[in-house]
Amino acid sequence: MNGMDWVEFIRKTEDKMYHLHRAIDGICNEPDYKESVSALTEVIRDYQLLVEKAKNELRDVDVHRNHRYRDDHVDHHVHRDYDHY
Repeated sequence: MNGMDWVEFIRKTEDKMYHLHRAIDGICNEPDYKESVSALTEVIRDYQLLVEKAKNELRDVDVHRNHRYRDDHVDHHVHRDYDHY
């Protein structure tokens, strides 16, 4: 996956975690849902581990991969107002 794929994966996963937290908040005081709260909490922990792994992968993405290409195509003779004083 490239950097943008990792960013999108992290965004979607964090969004899922947000909704799970909201669901847990809505049912956490209901005695009939104790097992569900425990299961959902475990799912959130799993998602959190995935997000941390994805963030580590994102840190390893080479953002300067195309740096050489960009330098070759930059016009180094750009006119600047202060060049002519």
